[in-house]
Amino acid sequence: MSVPASARPVADTDVKRLEREEAEAIAIYRCLFPDDDLDFTFWQGKDPVWGAPLVVNDRMTFHPHHLRPEYLGRLRLPAGHAGVGMRSINLSVPRAPLPGETANIEAPWQPVRRLRALFRMWPMAYEHLRYQVEMRRRRLRRKRHSHQSLPSSDGSPALPPLAVSGPDIAQRPAILIGFHWLEVGGAEKLAFDCVNWALTAGLRVIVVASVPSFQRLADRLPDHPDIQFIRLDRYLAHELWPQYIERLAHAENIRLIHIHHCVPLYAALAHLRVTTPWIKVVDSTHIVENADGGYPRVSGVWTNYIDHHHVISRELVDYYRNNFYIMHNIHLGRMLERIEEITLPDLNMSAGQKHLHVAFIGRMHYQKRPVVLVETLRALSRWAKRNGIELTATIVGEGAFADTVSMLLKRYNLTQQVAQEPANSDIPALLRKSDILLLPSNNEGLALVCYEAIQHGCIPISTNVGAQAELIPPELLLSLEPFSAVKSSVSVVDNLWREKEFLVRQQAELHERFRKIAADPTAEEVLMPIYRAAAESQS
Repeated sequence: MSVPASARPVADTDVKRLEREEAEAIAIYRCLFPDDDLDFTFWQGKDPVWGAPLVVNDRMTFHPHHLRPEYLGRLRLPAGHAGVGMRSINLSVPRAPLPGETANIEAPWQPVRRLRALFRMWPMAYEHLRYQVEMRRRRLRRKRHSHQSLPSSDGSPALPPLAVSGPDIAQRPAILIGFHWLEVGGAEKLAFDCVNWALTAGLRVIVVASVPSFQRLADRLPDHPDIQFIRLDRYLAHELWPQYIERLAHAENIRLIHIHHCVPLYAALAHLRVTTPWIKVVDSTHIVENADGGYPRVSGVWTNYIDHHHVISRELVDYYRNNFYIMHNIHLGRMLERIEEITLPDLNMSAGQKHLHVAFIGRMHYQKRPVVLVETLRALSRWAKRNGIELTATIVGEGAFADTVSMLLKRYNLTQQVAQEPANSDIPALLRKSDILLLPSNNEGLALVCYEAIQHGCIPISTNVGAQAELIPPELLLSLEPFSAVKSSVSVVDNLWREKEFLVRQQAELHERFRKIAADPTAEEVLMPIYRAAAESQS
């Protein structure tokens, strides 16, 4: 039996949730189009995170497919004065998430279809092929992706710039902080810290995110009247962000924009330079991606529209200088708190001990190479048996590779030795009881967990990628090629276990490198003067 065209899914709709979602969307479009009549049409969406917005610059013509069972209804908001335009805005209200969706926001990883048989037979051969692809992408990066900074002209004196109205100074100054998303990650940790620092500096804080997601960490935003989280990620197409942010900047007295891996904010900068010239811009970058240079490359391309580049490592200072010839506005700020008196514990591991605990802490994504991790644990298990050592391990993390890790642990009979824990585990407690932290990553910025490991007596062993060499001594760095990474991991652990002098030397070098980095400016020390200047700006 067919469903009547007039049927509405009211029984399946949480009315309060629906009203809240509609109110958020309406507020966005009223800000974007303050002088137009707005004609909203709502449907119940099939996607749990994306509203599929469509804006028509006229009245909408309805057809039968518009009145399908998911049709919820219409809402008209007149501008309140004559002679205005009409905007028809079509929105699908994201459905409520299904059980389990919020716990696993990504589909389980699968090998490339043509190579699935290879992965089943020999996972490390598959990893080696992927490594070769990654290295090829890195070699071709400059050919395939622009490393030319975009131009920014002030125009000709013969045609002076048009006068633009300033922001509403009746409002206290605000900062717009653009997240990639509000999920687990190093860039996101810094962005959350920046929200708190901005509040301390006296700024009102407006948060947006570029990637549609459940934004599972949104509840970590402080419950504070000076914080807004505007759901552009659900209800506004990226091409409309520039004009929306222009309107928002005028209405909310936005004085500063801080970009944390938020692509549509970069894309809005040229428009904002013309329409809101009082706004200062700062961005923070972490990791140079193999394929395209990642956000440091995007940042370098947009550098003529950015007042301050904050970076977390000296590797990135070099990257901006060598690729974009930027030196004058690069600010190194480490992702550490200022430590007045540094007291680091002795290493948990002792030479010749009969029990060894290995930890891995990170997202289950290819960047962390979970397959190489399991192969390393397998090799270490064999080494431990040969030397009469009881080896155990804990893997902490969630993501697309979690099922693959479980499958491989079972296949290699490691489930009794290796525990898998969720991302919200007690990390300090784990590091205090662990001897080794493994990071066989394909790429890193400078992994925060390495700082934590040293502070809890755990030895980080990492591939020589990104800025890891700034913290990790040379003799604890691993080859990147997968087979070599596994082999060198076992060799390093064997040296630590057999040679007391080697172990003592690594402790001394780890502590020396940690103290050197800790003497650098912190991210808070670099960013707070910029925030305070924005908070005091009223002209």
